[in-house]
Amino acid sequence: MKLLFVVVALTTIVLASGAGLTEEQKQKLSGHHKECITESGVDNELVSKARKGEFTEDPKLKDHLFCLAKKIGFMNDSGDIKKDVLKTKVGSVVGDDSLADKLIDQCAVKKSSPQETAYETVKCYSEKTSQRVSVI
Repeated sequence: MKLLFVVVALTTIVLASGAGLTEEQKQKLSGHHKECITESGVDNELVSKARKGEFTEDPKLKDHLFCLAKKIGFMNDSGDIKKDVLKTKVGSVVGDDSLADKLIDQCAVKKSSPQETAYETVKCYSEKTSQRVSVI
């Protein structure tokens, strides 16, 4: 699995293949995912679909993505996106700083709520790149 981020990532962004992540980072991210599943109560099927790019308008999925975004460190409790953190994470996965900047400019946009911001950021990243980098 890979970190998104979407990241957000950001998606991030949770994980499609793990490129660019150490085994320790993968384990940590897996732990975050489990904690956020418990906290949000999201249906695992919705998470599985989102990993494939099929996003469902579901409040629990949005809560899950926001939880992950906070634990990964690219959003704070108020829903503000930490673009410097996101750039580091996305840049390390895509391997191109200008592409990372472009994705962040297009996708990391504050919405009406922190949950909506996390959801739309991850969804946008998924739609704008063929690389499966996600925080789900």
